[in-house]
Amino acid sequence: MSSRGSHLFGAFLALAAGTVFSFGSITIRESPHLDAVQYLMWRSFGLLPLVVGVALLQGKSPLRQMISGGWLGLGGALCMTVMADLFIFAMKTTTIANALLFSSAAPLIGAILARLILKERILVATWCGIAVGIAGLLIMTWGELGSGNAIGNLAAFGVGFAYGLYSIIARLGRDRDMSGVVMGWAVLTIITCGAFMALRGITIATPMLENTYAMIHGAVFIGGGMYLLNAAARHVGAGQLTLLAQTEMILGPVWVYLFFGEVPRLTTVLGGAVLLVGVLVAALGRSFAREEEPEVAARASV
Repeated sequence: MSSRGSHLFGAFLALAAGTVFSFGSITIRESPHLDAVQYLMWRSFGLLPLVVGVALLQGKSPLRQMISGGWLGLGGALCMTVMADLFIFAMKTTTIANALLFSSAAPLIGAILARLILKERILVATWCGIAVGIAGLLIMTWGELGSGNAIGNLAAFGVGFAYGLYSIIARLGRDRDMSGVVMGWAVLTIITCGAFMALRGITIATPMLENTYAMIHGAVFIGGGMYLLNAAARHVGAGQLTLLAQTEMILGPVWVYLFFGEVPRLTTVLGGAVLLVGVLVAALGRSFAREEEPEVAARASV
């Protein structure tokens, strides 16, 4: 496959990953009696059997998959666990708009880290896409932004940093089996959420139907999205990887409108349209680059 074809394929996978992630907005809305930690726990209970089952179908040992990822696999699992836990904390301690905006710094952070760590050549189209995407997010959250809580805002920024760092790890491990990252993430999330619930006396005995929705979120939307994201990391740079997956932010409100009749605010629609432009700029930008100029990422040492 040519460099250009490989990039377009990777861009499609990243866009698809964000799309699959976005369906989680439906199951979240169908679980009103679960708080954030309970939902995350049950979501991980759904994710764990999926990754174990996939490994067994491939004739591989799930435990060996986790081990084969080495330090990169462990780092990836830690990044995803920290991202999920910090996002819950941010949503609980600062404004929702602040949590979404600060955590969505991931594409910018990923691009900067890719340049510093991987020495990837970040295309002008990627920088433009990130800038347009940030503008879209500002429009989406306009009117809801507040000072919030400083610690909560910092936690939300930590979400973006963890996601950006994961994009680097995924790129570094693109030549090895990183499937164990998803299993490690599920295990670590269950451990951390279980410890928190035990300390706070939070029950896990929640409505079974809502638990099922959370497990579907983990097994189908998180699991499927992560496999697509890891596959996309083999073909596109870290800066683009997180930006293209922002289709989650664009489509989430669409599903809520279609399934629950919740009409989004005008700023949400306008901001989503602007964000979509940024995503498309990043997705198509490499296609206009000269074929004989492969990305430095393809030559980066692993």
